[in-house]
Amino acid sequence: MEELLAAPLPGRIALLALLCALAISAVTDLRRRRILNAVTYPAFLISALSVAWLGGLALLGAAALGVLACAGPLLPAAFCGWVGAGDVKLMAVAGLVTGAMGGWQLSLSILLWVAVAGGVQSALWLLVAKLRGRAVPRTVPYGLAIAAGTLWGLLAGGSLF
Repeated sequence: MEELLAAPLPGRIALLALLCALAISAVTDLRRRRILNAVTYPAFLISALSVAWLGGLALLGAAALGVLACAGPLLPAAFCGWVGAGDVKLMAVAGLVTGAMGGWQLSLSILLWVAVAGGVQSALWLLVAKLRGRAVPRTVPYGLAIAAGTLWGLLAGGSLF
C-alpha cells in the first residue's frame, strides 16, 4: 500500500479516479442496478490523461493492453446480456490504471480477482435468498464484485502471472 501512496502525482490521480469510480459504482449498482456513464467516462478520461502525463505514449500503450486484459473478456458476455455495458466500462477503467501500474499481467490478475469476488458474491446472494425463502435472484450487481476484486488485487500487490 505504501508503494501506491508514494507514486508520482499523476499515478495517484489515476488511482484516485479509479477508487472513486469503484466506490460510486458499487453503491449505484447495488441501489439501482446501474453503473453510470457519468462515473465511468470521466474516470477513464482522467486516468488516461494522468497515465499519458506520467509516461507518455509508451505507458499509455501498456495501459491499453490492461484495458484489453480486463474489459476484453467481458465484451462477449455483454453482447450476450450476461453483464451490463457499465460493468465493461468500469473494468476498462480498472484495466487502464492497473495496466499502467503493472502491465497487462497485473490487469489479468485483477480480472481473476474480480471473477473470484463475483463467484463469492453470487454464492452469498443465493444463500441469502434461500435462507429468506425467496426466489433465486436472476441477476447480481457485478459492480460490487468489480470493486472488491480490484481492491483485493491492488492490496495483494503483484501479478499472479
